[in-house]
Amino acid sequence: MSELLMHKGRPVPYITAWSGEQVLQPPVIVVGGGIAYAGPTPGRGSAGLLWKPWAINQGVGEPLWKVVHGPRQRRAMRKFLCQVCGGPADRDKRGWLWLLEDHRDEGPKWPHGEMTVHPPVCRSCAPVAARLCPHLRREGVVPVRVGDVILDAVYGQRFYTGPLGLVGGEMDVFLMTSWRARWVVGGQLAASLARCTVLDPAEVGIETPAPREAVGR
Repeated sequence: MSELLMHKGRPVPYITAWSGEQVLQPPVIVVGGGIAYAGPTPGRGSAGLLWKPWAINQGVGEPLWKVVHGPRQRRAMRKFLCQVCGGPADRDKRGWLWLLEDHRDEGPKWPHGEMTVHPPVCRSCAPVAARLCPHLRREGVVPVRVGDVILDAVYGQRFYTGPLGLVGGEMDVFLMTSWRARWVVGGQLAASLARCTVLDPAEVGIETPAPREAVGR
C-alpha cells in the first residue's frame, strides 16, 4: 500500500481529479473519418483515440470527489495499480483483486465478461474503496479475483455530425475496435474481466456482507 493522499482528514483516491488539474477542452472538429482537436492537440494514443485533456497536478486545489482523472485512471488500469493509493494492486494465483458493483442478478455466469472502468485495489485499500465509492455503496460491493483482464474499450462522449455541425452525445462505452471509437472523446479505459472468482467480503476485510447470495463462484 502506498501512502494515501489526504484532504481535511479524508483519504482522496488516486484516480480522483483535483480542481488544479482542470483544463479547457479544445474545440472538436471532423478529421479523416473521425474527430480531432482544432489547433495544437494533445495527440491520440496508440489505438488512435482522442482523450479528454487533463493537467497533472495531483493534490493541487480541492478534490473533485465525483470526477475521475483520466490519465491516472488509464495508468492504473494498464499497470494494475490500486485505484485508492496508486500502489500495486493485490494479486494471488487466482488473479487481481477487483471490487465490483453487485450485478449477480444478471445470471450464474456473472461476473465473467463484466466490463468495468474501475481499476483494481490492494488488500489494504479494499475496505476504503468499499466505503468511499458511491457506486459500491449504492449497489453493493462484491470482491472478486480476476484471472484475465482485457483493455478493450473506452468510456467517453461520442460526437455526431448534424445540420449544425458536430453535436456531443451521451457518455457511453465503445469498443476500441469499433469505428465509433474514432468519434469519441475518451475519458476512461474500460476492461473486460474473465476467469473471475467471487470472494467472501471478509476475506479482504470488508465487514459489510454483499446484499445478495453469492453465485458464480
